[in-house]
Amino acid sequence: MDDLIVIDDFLNDEELTTVSSASTYTNDKWIIQGAFPSSFSVGKELPPDFQTSFLRKNLMDTEYYTSYLFNKIKKFFNYDYKLVNVYLNGNEPLRNGSFHTDDDADRTVILYITPWKPAWGGFTHFMKSEKEHAVIAPLFGRMINFRSDIIHKSYSFCNQNCPMRITVAFKLKL
Repeated sequence: MDDLIVIDDFLNDEELTTVSSASTYTNDKWIIQGAFPSSFSVGKELPPDFQTSFLRKNLMDTEYYTSYLFNKIKKFFNYDYKLVNVYLNGNEPLRNGSFHTDDDADRTVILYITPWKPAWGGFTHFMKSEKEHAVIAPLFGRMINFRSDIIHKSYSFCNQNCPMRITVAFKLKL
């Protein structure tokens, strides 16, 4: 499987409505999460960063994500992944993430569930090596599937008048 796979329009209109509805992400169950050096892969040289925090909401108790969407991902890739975790990531405007790896999984799948305009930014930056970078735009309904040990970082939307950038993150074992 490729290191980084980008699939546009993975979610249909009904699924986009479900995952982007206010009831999906508005309540008091968000926690503050950080990506700090202790969570990095051994032997990985990481770029200097600000080690900022972001918001996270656990979805492991939500069948729509753990069953319906997870099974759709498995069917799409024709692979019997094991689900380690699924949660929402929230980047408030002007609050970027930090470079990190996802050491608790083999593959990470991200679904972009916030409507987006190009002027807002909100990209995901992948750094395969010092000279090899990929920057992925957060198109509404886009899915990315990548090796969890690739260094990456989320960028928030770039203006305080923008909405919070929200993604669904699936952590998977092969």
